Amino acid sequence: MWNYSFVLPNFIALSTFLVFYFTRPRLPIKLNKSFLKILFIEMAVLTIDVASSAALESGKSIPHVFLRIINVLFFALFIMRAAMFFMFTLDIMKIRNGMKAAHQLALLGIAIVCEAIALANMFFDTIFSISETGAYAKCFLYNAIYVCSFFYIFASIAALFANRSRVPDGFFLNSCAFNIVLLIGTLMRIVFPKFLIMDSFCLLSIVIICLSFENSAIYVEPRSGLFNKKALRDILSELSEKRCRLILGFVLNNYGELREIYSGAQMDRGVALIGQFLAKSYPSLISFYLSNGRFAIIGKKEADAGRLMEEIGERFKKPWNAGAEVDISVDITFVQVKPEMRIDCPEKITNGLFAAMNSVRTIGSGNVVVDEESIARIDSSTEIKRAVVHAVESNAVELFLQPLFGTRTGKIEGAEALARIRAADGSLISPTAFIPIAEKNGRITMLGEQMFEKTCAFIRNHDIAAMGISWINVNLSPIQFLRRDLNERFSAILEKYGVEAKLIHLEITEESMIDYALLQKQIQLMRNTGFQFVLDDYGSGYSNVTRLRKCPFVNVKLDMELVRDYYASRDDTIPTFVQMFKKMNFSVTAEGIENEEMARALTEIGCDYLQGFHFSAPIPAEEFAARYTPER
Repeated sequence: MWNYSFVLPNFIALSTFLVFYFTRPRLPIKLNKSFLKILFIEMAVLTIDVASSAALESGKSIPHVFLRIINVLFFALFIMRAAMFFMFTLDIMKIRNGMKAAHQLALLGIAIVCEAIALANMFFDTIFSISETGAYAKCFLYNAIYVCSFFYIFASIAALFANRSRVPDGFFLNSCAFNIVLLIGTLMRIVFPKFLIMDSFCLLSIVIICLSFENSAIYVEPRSGLFNKKALRDILSELSEKRCRLILGFVLNNYGELREIYSGAQMDRGVALIGQFLAKSYPSLISFYLSNGRFAIIGKKEADAGRLMEEIGERFKKPWNAGAEVDISVDITFVQVKPEMRIDCPEKITNGLFAAMNSVRTIGSGNVVVDEESIARIDSSTEIKRAVVHAVESNAVELFLQPLFGTRTGKIEGAEALARIRAADGSLISPTAFIPIAEKNGRITMLGEQMFEKTCAFIRNHDIAAMGISWINVNLSPIQFLRRDLNERFSAILEKYGVEAKLIHLEITEESMIDYALLQKQIQLMRNTGFQFVLDDYGSGYSNVTRLRKCPFVNVKLDMELVRDYYASRDDTIPTFVQMFKKMNFSVTAEGIENEEMARALTEIGCDYLQGFHFSAPIPAEEFAARYTPER
C-alpha cells in the first residue's frame, strides 16, 4: 500500500503557485518560462504518480495496457522534471542565452536516452514489468531514472560553482539550496519507496525558487504598473536574433520642468495614466517605464514602429487628466532602434537605447535613431570609461609635460603638467575624451590629485632649475577646486616630497569662478600656504573682468581659439586684453602657438609666455627631463 498523506497539500500548494503566476505580471524570459514548465511538470508527475500507484493497487481490475502506459508516462515525466530543474539552474546564470538548439539538446542528452529507455518499456521490460495479474516488479534498467536525477543535480551544483560570478548577487546559496533539497528528495524516494514523499521535496524546491527568483515585483515599476529598467535589460539580454526586433522608446520632453510645474504627485499620476494607456492599447507588446519620463516598447513585428509612433503621437496631442481638474500637456520625442541593424551583442542595444534617451534632454528636438554609428560611439565611450577607471584606480595616469617659453628670453621658463591615459591597446586617449568622463564618474578628483603628486615627485627627482624652469603649472578641475580639504591634501603631498609650494602654479578655468565667494576663500587659503594661481583658457567661458581684477592671479592664459582668431584676423581684441591684464599686474600666456609667425605676432602684442606645438607637443615626463636637462 502506498501512503498518500502528502499528496493533497502538495496539489493545493502547486495550484496556488500557478494562480499567482498567471495573475501577476510576468516577463517572458527564459527563467520564468522554465519555472512555469517546472510547475506544469510537477503537477503532472504528482497526478500520474497518484494515478499509477492507485492503479497498481487495484490489480486485475485495471487493464494491463493501461497499467503499462500510465507507469511509462510517470517515468518519462520523472526524467523530464529532473532535466527542467537543471535547465532552470542554467537560466539563473543565463547560460542558455544565445545557445544554439543543438547545444541545448546535447545538455539534455542523458535525459533523452533515459526517456527512450522509459518509452521502450511499452514493448520491452526495461524499467519495470507488470504481470497479467497486475504484479509490479523492477527491471534491470530501473536505476537509470535515479542516475539521470543524480546526474542533473550534481551537474547543476557543479555549474553553479564553476559560474559563481554569473549568479545574481546574494542568490548563490539559494540556487544551491533547491538543488540540495532535490538531492535529499531523490534519496528519500530510494529509502522510502512506498511513501509518495519526493513530490514534497520538489515542492520545497519550488518554494525556494519562487521566493528567490519569481518575485514579480522586482520587474515592475510601481508608479506606471509597467515593467522597469531591470526588466528591459534582462529581456534584451535574451535577444538571440542577429537582427533587432521592434524596439521603440519615447521620452517626455522637459520632464524635470514638468514635475516642477505640475508637482511630483500629479506627474506620477500622469505617468500612471500613460502606463495604463500603453498596457490597454498594446497588450501584445511589452511596455516599460524607465524612470525620468522614459518609456519603451518591445514587439516582434518591425513594421509596427511607424504605426505605433503615429498612434502614440496622436494620443499625446491631447492632455492627460491627473485629477483635481489638472490636465497635463506634454510633448514626446521617439527613440527607435534601427530595425535593419544587425548586431551581435544585445547589451549594446540596451546601452544604445539608454544613451539615445539621455541625449534627448540634450538635443531636445527630432526623433532619434539608434544605429551602428551611435553604437560605435557608445562602445568607444565605454572603452574610455574602463580606461579611466583602470588608470585612476591603479595609479597609472601618466605625467606629460609641455614647455612654456618666455618671449623676452626665448628660452624655456616653465612647463604645464598634463594627464595622459592609455587605451587597452596602448594608444593615448585624447584628454578631450577622457576628462569629461572622469568628471562625470567622479574620478576627476583622484586623477587631479595623482597628477599633483606625480608633479611633486618629478620636481624632487630632477633639477628643474637647471632646465631653466621656475614653476610647473598643474590643472585643477572645477569639481576638484570645490573640495574643502584641498589645501590640507595638497600641503600633505608637498611635505611628503619636500617640495616648495611656489614651484607649482595651480591652473583653474573660468568655470571655477561661478561661485565667486568660494573662489576667493579657496584661493586665499591656498595662497597662505604658498600656492599661486593661473587663470586657464581665458575667453572660452563667461569672463567677468570686474571679478578678474579682484582675483590674485599671477598669470592669465589666452584660450587657443582666441589666439587663432587673432592670428587670422588681427583685430584689436587680443591686444586690448593683453594690455588690460598687464595693467592688472597679470602676466599673459598665449596657448596654441603653431608656427614662428604666430609666435612673433603674439610676442609683438606683449604676451609674456608662449605655449604650443611650435615649441613642443606634450611629452612623457622622463623624455622631457632628458630633452631639457643640460649635459654636465
